[in-house]
Amino acid sequence: LDDSEEVAFGSYPDDSDSDDDTFSDYEEYLAGTDPLDASSTPSTVDTDGDGLYDVYESSLGTDMNDTDSDDDGLDDGEEVLTHGTDPLNEDSDSDGLTDGDEVNVYGTDPNNADTDGDSLNDSDEVNVYGTDADNADTDGDGLEDAEELSYGSDPSDADTDSDGLNDGDEVLTYSTD
Repeated sequence: LDDSEEVAFGSYPDDSDSDDDTFSDYEEYLAGTDPLDASSTPSTVDTDGDGLYDVYESSLGTDMNDTDSDDDGLDDGEEVLTHGTDPLNEDSDSDGLTDGDEVNVYGTDPNNADTDGDSLNDSDEVNVYGTDADNADTDGDGLEDAEELSYGSDPSDADTDSDGLNDGDEVLTYSTD
């Protein structure tokens, strides 16, 4: 919880466990228990072993008998506690790649449809252009991948026309093609 959420929830922003009951204020928020009352604690049963107590799964709407409710390759607990992704949506950023593939295969951010900020969504980089979705300038020629496409050059080849000048120098320095 950020500080404003802590204040709205009634807990103390400078103390992650306001009632010192070994459950963080965030855990109590998810479970619907009182973060200021040490006798009000969440149940610690985790039927599927995904890292989320059943009471949290119930409040989130995830399946307490299925470690990966949205079948995206990330356990519900990993989605909620580590990546901040939606355990009920296999593609939290709607870029066309599952959260699990973004984390486990491509190393991209499952909460950002354009991880490298080059104006191409991660799925298009991986599946259409064959570029690195985690590097805005895949071929290192000084032009971001989307720029290269707008000039008709290959974002995976620093010297698309094989004339000895890299594409970035041709566009940025010499104004040639």
